[in-house]
Parts: sequence; structure tokens; C-alpha cells
Amino acid sequence: MTHNSIPYMGMKGLSHLFLTYTSNYSQLANYYAGDWRDEQSFQDVAQRITHNPINRPALVEVLLRQNARWNNTDLAKELLAPDSLAVVTGQQVGIFGGPLYTLYKAMTAVRLSKHLSHILSRPVVPVFWLEGGDHDLDEVRHLNLFGRKYWYEGHQFPSNGNLGRVGSLIFNEHLDKVKSEIRKDLPQTEFVEKIFETYYSAYRQGETFTDAFAHTLRVLLGRDSIVLINPEDDQLKELVAPLFLRELSDYETTYSMLKATSHELEKEFHAQVHVSPGNLFLLSESSREALHPVDHGYQTRHANAKFIPFDDIQSIRSNKLSPNVVMRPLVQDSLLPTVAYVAGPSEVAYFAQLNQLYAWAKRPMPVIFPRASLTLIEPRVQNLMNRNHLTVTELASDVPDLMRQRVLEGSGLSEAFQNASESLQECANELQPSVVNIDVTLHPTVEATLRQWMKELSKLQLRAERAERKHHQQLQSQIELCKQAIYPSGNLQERELPVLYYLAKYGDSVLEQIRSNLQLDFEGQHQLLTLS
Repeated sequence: MTHNSIPYMGMKGLSHLFLTYTSNYSQLANYYAGDWRDEQSFQDVAQRITHNPINRPALVEVLLRQNARWNNTDLAKELLAPDSLAVVTGQQVGIFGGPLYTLYKAMTAVRLSKHLSHILSRPVVPVFWLEGGDHDLDEVRHLNLFGRKYWYEGHQFPSNGNLGRVGSLIFNEHLDKVKSEIRKDLPQTEFVEKIFETYYSAYRQGETFTDAFAHTLRVLLGRDSIVLINPEDDQLKELVAPLFLRELSDYETTYSMLKATSHELEKEFHAQVHVSPGNLFLLSESSREALHPVDHGYQTRHANAKFIPFDDIQSIRSNKLSPNVVMRPLVQDSLLPTVAYVAGPSEVAYFAQLNQLYAWAKRPMPVIFPRASLTLIEPRVQNLMNRNHLTVTELASDVPDLMRQRVLEGSGLSEAFQNASESLQECANELQPSVVNIDVTLHPTVEATLRQWMKELSKLQLRAERAERKHHQQLQSQIELCKQAIYPSGNLQERELPVLYYLAKYGDSVLEQIRSNLQLDFEGQHQLLTLS
């Protein structure tokens, strides 16, 4: 097992903003709460949280109730301490735990919490935000395994609108079909049966997306490694009701702030989140619809559009409201004493638009800490990379480009045979006068000899080219195998593959290898881990 890293700079698929954030924070300092590499930044945010207390008893009451459901109860109690802080991360409740980066976010939060507990000399608790309030079912109902997508299709989309909060949807018998297909295509090892009985046992009929995901994450990380929070709880919604109502009545201010920040940001970078007036959704039993401000009120946009006059805003119950991507962090940090948020590259980008909104909400903005980014390299793949002198950076290129670099531009075979042909012709030309001077009748023999030489040279060239093509085909096959393992479907591995694949192939040991080798990144580095 070896551990290495490569800089983010130069990697494909990462925005200019993210690359700047991880390499030259000072250029973006005006948009964030503090430098994620500087201990003083965390000290400053911790101090601001002390002066902006939250309702800890009400929060912990809900957390204990929720986590008891997932057999994960003790850690939440630490948030009762008035000086305790939270390192928060979160993700949509993807089927079978989602892609690898979900696990990396959670592990980064656990590791960062321990680090900050030491440097801040106070309890710091890792918290995972279970994002099941979104209505985008396609985001959470599929699993990728090396070129194939497995879709859970147990819920049919209505002709208008959506199915509402995906985390509340209950798995039906179609889940068994998906599990059967996945198990059939996984590597057939002695580990497969066990991992479905332990890590993924909650993926069964009758369970919700949120509960199945929470159980899986808890088992993957270990009991009481991280506190899980389902923000769709009515009691939690009640705690943030003032924030919801303020947004509904003061949307022009938040819209103006977002527009101004986004405009400034776009002068050199990009605005991750599209800005529009209104940052809340209205919930019903079976839908989640954006609330758009119109004259004298709010309007939903679907077949059964609903108009809510401004005078009736106060009558909207908090459990019927849901935040969008802009409002969600403000809800999160109104509930939790968040000193740091562990973010993926896109999240790092959209937090740049929110600095002014935190001031509007009267909540301290947390330090935004980039999650650990990691590529797992299997032993066979590492051997092939070593044999062919391939690097992870090179494999980001297209296979034809790699073949051109390795074979076409580097091969001297054609040139060697061309030189040999010219040399034989020169030899025949030099030999011919001497032979013909002795016996003029030998002239045809010299010509025939040259033709024979050329014929034999051509035979040798054909055999050499055949051998070279075979070598090229083998090399191309090995490059394609390595590229598919490192960049499946052309994307970073962590965005495509689930940990399920590696558990099926290597068993529990893969979790311990990731856990023990995943490092907090303070240098802007993508980590590489060769498995054993």
C-alpha cells in the first residue's frame, strides 16, 4: 500500500475558482470567513459562535431521537456543552450510499473534528447533513459501476410537478431487482454476501431513502463516529421558522445581495448558483414547488399553481417550507454551531456567493474546508501503470492521444526499414559497376539480387509490423484498462464509483485502508492510494 498526491492545478474538471481557493486563497478572501489553512480562522469563527448562541437543548433533543433510529446515539450529547462546536458536511441521500466522495466528505469531517478539538481546546463534533429534502429523484436513484448505470425505478414521475422530498420516498419491490442486477455484475468474491448483509442491509422494501442512507453511512463509518441529522424534522423546521419568514418578507434584500456578490465574482471567476428572487419551496404531501415572488404575493409554478398573498405569509407553517441551495447553508448554521463546513469543489464555489447572506441572517459563516479528494488504485492497475510508465495525470488524456505519444511518435520502426532499403539500393549501385566491368552478362543477376534483398527485407518488415501491432494492441488494452479504473466514464473515480465495488472486491480492509490513509489536505493536493 502506497500513498501519494498530485496538485489540483492542472487536473481536469475543476473550476478556476476552486483551483484559486486551494492554491491562492488571498485572491478570494473577501468572499469567505477565513483561510482554511490558518488556525486563526477557526479561532475567529469559534469566537463569533460563542457570541451567537443556538438553542442547544432543542437541537440535541431532536438529534438524540433521530440518531437512536440509526443506533447512533451517544455523540450528539456533546453538543449540549455550551462551548462545543460542529464540523458539518452533507450530501444527497444517494442509493447505496452514493459515490465515493460522499464517504470521503464524512471521513474528512471526522478527521477535521479531531484536529480542531486539539487546536481549539474544546469539543468539536462531526455532523452529517442528510439532504433528503430535494425533489430531484434522478440525483439519488442510480448507481454507477464501470460504464453501466443501475436505476431504481420504483416511483413514476407525475405528468406535472414532482414526487416531493426524495428522502421520504419508500423503497418498493423494484429495489430487489436493482440489488439482484448489481450483485450479478459485481466481482464474485467471498465478500459480496457479507457486505449486503451488513453495510447495505437497510436497502430493502419499506425503508425510506433517508433511513437506508443513514444506516449505511453509520455502519461504514462506525457507530458514534459522526452525528447524523435529518433537517426535514418538524421540530427542526420550527427552530428555523423565523429565518424562513424573514426570507419570505425580505426576499428583495437577499436577492439584491446575491446579485451584487455574483456580479462581482463573475468579473474573474464564476457564479456557481443561478440567482433569482425567492429561496424557498412550498411542500405538500406529494410535491415540492418553488415559491416565486409576484405582485402582492408568491406563486408556485405547476398545473395546480397556488397563489399566496403577502398578508398570508405568517400563516404558512414552517414544516411546509423547504430551503433551496442558497438558503440551506443558512438553515444549517442557524441550527448548528458550525465552525467549519467540509465542501466539495462545487460547494466551495457556491459558498463564495453567500457571505453577505450570513450577515443578513445574523449567523457566523463557517470556514469552508475542501474535502479530501482521493483516487484508489488497485494493485493490478498500479502494476500496469508501472510497467508502461503511466501516471494518474497522463491517464486524464484521451487514449488515442496517449497511444500517439507512446507509439506513433516514439516508434522508429518505419524509419529503420526505410533506411535499410536505401542502404541496400546504395550497396547494389556501388556493386553493379565492378561486377558488370568483369562480366557484362552479370548485370541482370545484380538486379535480381537486389530484388531478392528487397523481397526478404519486405518480409521482415511485415513480420516486425505485425509484432508491433500486437504490442500496440496490448499496450492500448492496458492503457484503456488503467484509464477506466482511474477515470471511469472520463470522470474522477470518486464522482462515479461507489465504495460498494471496492468492498465487494477487497472486503472490510478497504475501509480501514481509506480511513487510515486519508489525510486532511492543507496544500491543495489530490491524494492517491494504492490498495493492498
